[in-house]
Amino acid sequence: QPSTLSGRMSFILDVIHEFLAPVASLAAGGYAYMMLSESEEDVHAARVACGTSTAAVALVYLLIMMIKGRPGNGSEEIITIRTGGKTYHTPKRKYDADHAQSKLIWLGVGTAVLVTMHIKLGVMIPLAIQTVLQPILLLQSAIFNVCVLNRSATGHLQRPWDNESVFSQISTDMRKMKKQFQDMQSEMAGEKVQRRLTASERRNRNRLARRKR
Repeated sequence: QPSTLSGRMSFILDVIHEFLAPVASLAAGGYAYMMLSESEEDVHAARVACGTSTAAVALVYLLIMMIKGRPGNGSEEIITIRTGGKTYHTPKRKYDADHAQSKLIWLGVGTAVLVTMHIKLGVMIPLAIQTVLQPILLLQSAIFNVCVLNRSATGHLQRPWDNESVFSQISTDMRKMKKQFQDMQSEMAGEKVQRRLTASERRNRNRLARRKR
């Protein structure tokens, strides 16, 4: 009975973890669409809320980057990272600092795109979504759970964490596709060679048969 209850609770928490961000984003977008107007007060309030939320998230990533970037006392723990078909060894603190820096950079890129959309198009829904979504993503991120909440880096929190950038994911996918294409070419070339050898053997066999006659 206790194990069944804990299993159900774990399942419920996993479902909440997976659907919290999209549901909260839809709710924030719906609220902005239904409740916010283009008045100066609403625009100012949306900008302040989005700016405060983004700045708070950026501050957390910056603090992690600065703290983990400092040299540790004693020997550094070295971890093995396998990504993109490559394996390399790096200090754990450096990996955490680099990951936080990557998160901070992509937060800045997304915010710049959002601000451009808001200024050029005057849309407010992305501001509301950004206000709610970024703190949720921070709380769900592995680096926050491990470096701030001091949770054990096991299971889904085990390093290496999610790919540091979209470009690295695209590069990895392209390498996989290239390898698959090369494997297909090798298989096709092997089949052609085999067919040629089979035809050659057949001709040789026919010649031997005619000679015996």
